[in-house]
Amino acid sequence: MVDSAGSLKGSPSLRRAGLYLLFAALLLGTLLRGGYFPVPKWTFALLLLLAGAAEVAVVAAYKELILPRVPSFWLLAAFSAFAAISGAWSAAPGETLRESVLLFGLLAAGYTVLSQLNFRWTETVDLIAAGVVYTTAFASAWGIASFIIRMQPYSGYVDGFLRAGSTFEYSNALSCFGLMGLPVTFAMLKRSLPRDRPLFGLALGLETAAVLLSYARFGYVILFLLSLYFMVTAAKLRVAVFVSLAAGIAAAAAAAAAEESSLPTFGFFAVVAIFGCAWVLQPLLAARSERDGRWRERLAGGAAAVAVVIGAPLLILKTGRLRQIVTSRFGQGMKLSHLLPHRLGTYRGALDAFRIHPLAGFGLGSFAGVYQRYAIASYTEFAHNLVLQTAVDTGIIGATLMSAWLALAVALSIWRLAARTEPLARAFAISSLVFIAYNMFDWEWYVPALAGWFVVALMVVVAPGTGSEINHPPKTGAAL
Repeated sequence: MVDSAGSLKGSPSLRRAGLYLLFAALLLGTLLRGGYFPVPKWTFALLLLLAGAAEVAVVAAYKELILPRVPSFWLLAAFSAFAAISGAWSAAPGETLRESVLLFGLLAAGYTVLSQLNFRWTETVDLIAAGVVYTTAFASAWGIASFIIRMQPYSGYVDGFLRAGSTFEYSNALSCFGLMGLPVTFAMLKRSLPRDRPLFGLALGLETAAVLLSYARFGYVILFLLSLYFMVTAAKLRVAVFVSLAAGIAAAAAAAAAEESSLPTFGFFAVVAIFGCAWVLQPLLAARSERDGRWRERLAGGAAAVAVVIGAPLLILKTGRLRQIVTSRFGQGMKLSHLLPHRLGTYRGALDAFRIHPLAGFGLGSFAGVYQRYAIASYTEFAHNLVLQTAVDTGIIGATLMSAWLALAVALSIWRLAARTEPLARAFAISSLVFIAYNMFDWEWYVPALAGWFVVALMVVVAPGTGSEINHPPKTGAAL
């Protein structure tokens, strides 16, 4: 049913049905509190399963049903199967059932992406990238707006100051999502037509501002590193990227000042004005950079890089409230005991729980109830380390499967960055690394929508042929 050009005979829209349903699930999950609470989580999980079922039905009708040849997919399948089996001895059977359905939903999302990549590689990657950019930009804009007007639960006080949380209602989740979107937005900006660059530049600025307003310490570190990476690799678009990053920093400072002064109207006008100026300046400065010649372009790029590295901290220090917040978050230095005081206590309590049932754990999703018996930090329901929490839930067996899955994801992501791959392939690799790194210190895996976006990004990274064969659809599975 596939012609020599690799195009499916019949309706392309029908062949894309599974991907469209997957996008609908991911968007709805993002809007519904990240799919975190029970009803949104059930809805999100069932929609993911529906997308996977639609994909299977369509490819079966066209006689293209495949088994993925991707080890990462099967490692996730093995972990999901064992996690579901843990319901037989679970301390929280209801939680195990719901979390197992979600895991199989994530597996269905992974299958849908692999199948779509097998159909039309380049178009699928472009569609996924567009979905990431528009969703992260919307979530970032929502986070900024709700922060300025102190709209709860989309913003809330954590550690004594207001932090943006957007539709996730959790500031670290917004930070993680924005950081996952930044490299994809940057890649889309680099490969876009000149007329579209201001749009992607706006998205880049919105994501930057949202990460800053989340006040996540780890997020600040990653944002700084990503900014350096963008400026080094932007080539002829350094000025455009600089304008976008600078607009994001300035918008965050303006929003913080407006929130602290209880001047929401001023905050809205200031943020809109900043991004409006960036929208106008970006193409003008980029065009002038191209006219000025190669040496001036390099000079402008170098100056922009220095401005990002030096200007961002200076701008923060010049804003009283931001200076106070950053001082309270980082003022005690970078020692582990200072940066992770609550995490260390949480880890000790989780290890105590793990030692009770080390082989097979207490059952998937049982951590929150079990941990309270051993908790040192009683305010949390998470271990703030994905592998450690998985060990409590599913023991050494489950933690080994999860660790192998994550290790393979890290290895392949680093390989994509080292190899001469297409920009979007590198972008999804960075997004995957950001998510994995975050989950070594936090609990974004347990925000279902974020986990869904991660699985989608990871499948792009691990599928055979990413990057070097981006224009030639590779086979990601074997026909049944």
